[in-house]
Amino acid sequence: MWKKLKQLLTAQSDESSTDESDLEFVAFQSNDPIDVLFAKNFNAGGGQFFYCDGEQEALETLKEIIGNEQIDQIICFEDKLQSFLNRLNVKHTSMLGDSDFSFIECEYLVAYDGAIMLSSHQTSGRKLNELPDNFIIYANPKQLVSNISEALQRLKSCKGDNLPSNITSIRGKNMHNFDSSPNAKNIFLLLVEQI
Repeated sequence: MWKKLKQLLTAQSDESSTDESDLEFVAFQSNDPIDVLFAKNFNAGGGQFFYCDGEQEALETLKEIIGNEQIDQIICFEDKLQSFLNRLNVKHTSMLGDSDFSFIECEYLVAYDGAIMLSSHQTSGRKLNELPDNFIIYANPKQLVSNISEALQRLKSCKGDNLPSNITSIRGKNMHNFDSSPNAKNIFLLLVEQI
């Protein structure tokens, strides 16, 4: 199934010269599996999706993103993700400042509209508007959900009494062609298969 998804996304990236006005979101009633539906909607919204077979491929992809985007310093709050950056010799900080990118995990990946649900657990309590508009998200396939309602239900059952104080979602910069949307971001998603 993942190989088919990877082929689908590779084929779409070859056709990236498509006019933004030609972008079309996939109807929720689609017969596609949840992972394919998410990938289609996320890409249509302007996100950049990278499926990684494991940690090593995720590191290689992260290195390419950092090189292509000419990133000097990244805001990163998670120890696990900081160790990735250390292995690549990339400067990172947990302080707000001159960084152009945030490297964080997420709560859930929402197939309905290709959104990524974040909470104060990933942003270390910072508000979304305090972070850079460019994100590299580290996620795994178990975080795929059909819609926001399912994501909130799972969040409540997983976190129990430790519910985050702030829950939001971000979308790619072309989401519904609303450039002024405060949650429209430049997003690179590393979907990493857990081995």
